[in-house]
Amino acid sequence: MIGKFLEIDLTKETTREFYLHRSLYKKYIGGKGIGAYLLFRYLKPGTDGLSPENPLIFLTGPLTGTGFPTSGRMVVVSKSPLTNTFADSHAGGHFSYEMKRAGYDGIVVLGKASEHMYLWIQDGKVEFRDAGRIWGETVSCAVEKLRLETQISARVACIGPAGENLSLISAVMLDKDSDKTRAGIAGRTGLGAVMGSKNLKAVVIKGSNILDFENPDLFKEGRDGTRKVIEVTEFMKVRSMYGSANLVGPMNESGFLPTNNFQSGYIENGEDLYCENMNRHKKRNATCYGCPISCGQIVGTKKGEDVKIEYESIALLGSNNGIRNFSDVAEACHLCNELGLDSMSAGVTAGFAMECREKGLLSNVPVFGDSLGQLELLRNMAYRKDEGALLADGVKKASEKIGNGSHKFAIHVKGLEMAGYEPRTSWGMALAYATSDRGACHQRCWTVNAERSGILKMFSFDDKSRFIIDGQNERAAAFSALVCDFLPFELKDLCSAFQGVTGLEFSEKDYYEAGERIWNLIRLFNVREGFSRKDDTLPDRMFEEKANLPKGVYSIDEASLNREDFQRALSSYYEERGWDEQGYPTEEKLEELDLSDFIRGDEACSYLKKLYGEKRLSAYSTL
Repeated sequence: MIGKFLEIDLTKETTREFYLHRSLYKKYIGGKGIGAYLLFRYLKPGTDGLSPENPLIFLTGPLTGTGFPTSGRMVVVSKSPLTNTFADSHAGGHFSYEMKRAGYDGIVVLGKASEHMYLWIQDGKVEFRDAGRIWGETVSCAVEKLRLETQISARVACIGPAGENLSLISAVMLDKDSDKTRAGIAGRTGLGAVMGSKNLKAVVIKGSNILDFENPDLFKEGRDGTRKVIEVTEFMKVRSMYGSANLVGPMNESGFLPTNNFQSGYIENGEDLYCENMNRHKKRNATCYGCPISCGQIVGTKKGEDVKIEYESIALLGSNNGIRNFSDVAEACHLCNELGLDSMSAGVTAGFAMECREKGLLSNVPVFGDSLGQLELLRNMAYRKDEGALLADGVKKASEKIGNGSHKFAIHVKGLEMAGYEPRTSWGMALAYATSDRGACHQRCWTVNAERSGILKMFSFDDKSRFIIDGQNERAAAFSALVCDFLPFELKDLCSAFQGVTGLEFSEKDYYEAGERIWNLIRLFNVREGFSRKDDTLPDRMFEEKANLPKGVYSIDEASLNREDFQRALSSYYEERGWDEQGYPTEEKLEELDLSDFIRGDEACSYLKKLYGEKRLSAYSTL
């Protein structure tokens, strides 16, 4: 069965169950797509991200808990207090499986508790429990204490001190790195602060229900077909051996690795950060529920603590901040995970602070390469102490307070700190970052390999628009099915598995149409929150300064972007999307995707009704 949801009102301490119509799953698939549909319905335009009225929605996908490869993922959806955009923050692990076994496709958390609280959900029973004894604890300590108070085998989604202190770069943490099974992090867009604003320390969950299938044989056909694809894909062995950290060396040696706050595309003498060295620190692999790839890399810190490490953390807490020692990066990543900080945003913010020190704008922060100073700064950001109080809400807000031209090197898009790929080297990533639905995210469309392999032309916007649109649509669908970025699959197998679980007819054409529908619905959400072409841009540094490249790799030793070329590429992207010059989806496109009700139906907000009404009048006046 699909479509069962639990709504929890923290203010009133009440709960209710509700069901979504099955037809919505064909239109929006699940996960991200259903989250976008619900957020549009629940949230009034212009609501502050830290308002009690902003819902925090935990979602599974249609394949969650079924044993379909990599389907142990989940997504947390809300309005981001960091970017003011739609926010979907994805995580692996085992929490989603337990949520599904507890009987729910999603949990919608509303309101604000009067005191610090955690939720204990066991099958259909919900308890509102006092979290006073746990508030202030780091993630591992909180998880251990919560399991002792509930069940040792329960799964925990919690915040650390950063979320409690409403840092806008805080994360929702799933379980803990020292668990035998893989922990997860819903890190991006500051949803830990949304949870903290609700006085909610944790959601603890345990389920015992058995999942049912509409057509078990069809599901098995899709599942087994996908397992075979994984078995014959040689690169999956690399994923298991190194996780995403296998990218560090290639990215550095081809000029994609951010260094010294994106001043350069490579770091000299950075070999200690490479995956081959990481394996000297590796303790074991960790696996999400139902995943045969087992890409989680658990390494030991200098103190012997377990930490799961990824490429992004190595890039943004390492080379981006001038830190070359892998052990130092692992320690910084472990600290972020314990404090509940998004290691990506925290790393970019630390790098911004280091450059402010270099330029004489801040004094009580570390210099590039100071690993101990970085640890102190991360703690201060989580606890809003000293200069950390200024930096706890990310680079955009910090630069607005610091002034003195610091916005030029505040590396973000729409307020979200940039992922670990240099956009002056990858012009595809430049356009993908700018048009991403939640800010400077690499997961919406990753063009790097296509550029490095020659599928797309380097240092050019030629043919990028169509590639990025197709990638964004496909990933929107995949992140609604809630399968992993790393999963190699044939679409016919995924569609078979979806049909086997839901009983809904679902073709490859339906998959791509759903992806495009979801992307446009989220764009419409961001439009109603005031976003337009002016926000689809990059930091000034990318247009005004050149990035150093490794010598001898390309015919050039420096790379930069031209604003006029970028704007032409953006216009091309809008045209191919079926959007107007301001980046608004046209009425024709919304009609095509069955989204017209969101601009003129009974539930459409007044802003969108007015905006599209004025656009219609303007069109008539030019006839």
